[in-house]
Amino acid sequence: MTLTEQIFSCTRCGYCCHGETTVSLDASDQARMIRALDMSEKEVEQKYWRLTGKTVQMKTVDGHCIFYDDGCTVHKGRPWRCGQWPLHPSILSDENNFHTIADSCPGIKKDIGYDKFCQILKKLMDESIILC
Repeated sequence: MTLTEQIFSCTRCGYCCHGETTVSLDASDQARMIRALDMSEKEVEQKYWRLTGKTVQMKTVDGHCIFYDDGCTVHKGRPWRCGQWPLHPSILSDENNFHTIADSCPGIKKDIGYDKFCQILKKLMDESIILC
């Protein structure tokens, strides 16, 4: 079992993909998504992105990310923040964050306890297995 699997196993529930907002896309996210979709930047922007000033986000449809359809339909081109979630560094600094995230994500293995979870998460971050 990998370190990641010791603290998290995605159930593909999609809970993290639901809501009226999505993560902001940095330039690398945008380029990765364009490559994964094999479309022009203009096509991707028009079909999938919401622009607010200089902020680029994925559109939402029916209360979830436009790319959610019983799983991520742009998984190889997903934003780094989506790849990081739910193993967020804020867990290390506040146990309440751990409980809030664990309560909303069935893939978090909260039964190992907060201290053990943080020990493994920190090791993953130190080894750059999780990029934050």
